[in-house]
Amino acid sequence: MQLLLKRSQGTTAILARPVFRLYARVEFEDDEEAIVKRYRFESAKLIVAIQPGLLRRSALVAAAVFVTCFILLARTSWQLAGLLGVVGGGAAGWLYFDRARETIFVKDLIHGRYFECKSIIELARKEAWLGLITSFLRQVMESAKHWDGTEAVPIDALSKQEAKYVVIRGL
Repeated sequence: MQLLLKRSQGTTAILARPVFRLYARVEFEDDEEAIVKRYRFESAKLIVAIQPGLLRRSALVAAAVFVTCFILLARTSWQLAGLLGVVGGGAAGWLYFDRARETIFVKDLIHGRYFECKSIIELARKEAWLGLITSFLRQVMESAKHWDGTEAVPIDALSKQEAKYVVIRGL
């Protein structure tokens, strides 16, 4: 397994802040690809990010595109304006949501995904985070090779004091 990272910089306008882009993609070897398909790892979440306002912002983008399309095309045909407004607004909202989400699925890394960062520091953190979760995925896939069958795990008895401590802590 290899993690491919590609860095680039966008927005070089005078008044605009630079935007740093990071492209990440994972390349699997044949046996690893078979494990991904066998256990359907594509839809597994590697990073779960809670973004409370993302859905609302996506809906606002969709509504803005719908209203704009409807206003621009209302003179020609109401049906065409409504249809293009719904299709364009839905597509714009979905694209905004997909670009802005921080939740990362395994399929994002299989097919490759761009991440936009506001600073080089954020880009370096994202790069390190992607390296960490990719190594985590690698270890999960390595253990998946041995999931078939049973395993006996011995559980030793604890001393009286240690047992109380475990019961109190709940671990």
